[in-house]
Amino acid sequence: MIPIRRSPLLPSRRALLSGAAGLALAQRAALAGPASPPRPYAPPRAEEWAVSSRAGRDYRILLSWPEGPPPAAGFPVLYALDGAAFFDVLTASMRWRPAAAQGIVAAIDFPEDEADRRRRDREFLPGGPQNAAALLDFIATELEAALAVRLPLDAARRGLFGHSYGGLFALHALFTRPALFRTVLAASPSVWWKDRAIEHEAEAYLRAPPPPVPPRLLLTYGSEERRRGDTTRLGMGEGVEGLAALLRDHPAHLETLSVQAFPGEGHGSVRAAAANRAIDFCFPATGVPRRPAP
Repeated sequence: MIPIRRSPLLPSRRALLSGAAGLALAQRAALAGPASPPRPYAPPRAEEWAVSSRAGRDYRILLSWPEGPPPAAGFPVLYALDGAAFFDVLTASMRWRPAAAQGIVAAIDFPEDEADRRRRDREFLPGGPQNAAALLDFIATELEAALAVRLPLDAARRGLFGHSYGGLFALHALFTRPALFRTVLAASPSVWWKDRAIEHEAEAYLRAPPPPVPPRLLLTYGSEERRRGDTTRLGMGEGVEGLAALLRDHPAHLETLSVQAFPGEGHGSVRAAAANRAIDFCFPATGVPRRPAP
């Protein structure tokens, strides 16, 4: 069992108001005066965990869960990378949905005082000693076991969400461990990475027999995602659409394949739209359909 140090979920430093608009708001508030002393805001049914893995790596886990009793099979769970960037919007989107279309959001990030700025690259990308395979092991065994002690989980309805390198990580998980996640949500995945190495993983997956319960895949991107001055790599839309075309030629390997472009959105601005669509796809109100038995 991995050790967990819980703390109230507080706004991060990045959430603080800045600039002239924030200053003006603060001045007006000072003139009016609060009715009671200000206090930190923590959303209901949310926790922050400080987790140390068996391999000695520290993680920050942001966790939220629905109100009310769990379904008979337990709550579905969505694991999300870059947790500090996506937890709030994923949780808010989930809670606006009908009760039958809600689940657990378990957002994974690194400690706020993490000094190693390249750690994200190493842990999200395939290859190397501290890579995507090691992080997948942590999610599937240690983190899931810790969550199961805290909340009832439906292991048949796991989802994985990632953006950019996180989206590439999600695709790597699908192609190398297709039985691990029922639903995979790859937002603006870095298909261009390492001369499109992810396409070779896709081809290897498609050559193998389809899994007994094929996963569901959502691919999203912004129409304005570009790499300035870079003519050697595919644009985001070209990369995603090319991968989707490859996968469509083998429908037995995916129960569902959905591709959505968000007009006018760039690599940063697309994140909110991608997260909202991910919740809709991962937690459908009618439940996740299963492929009929042969």
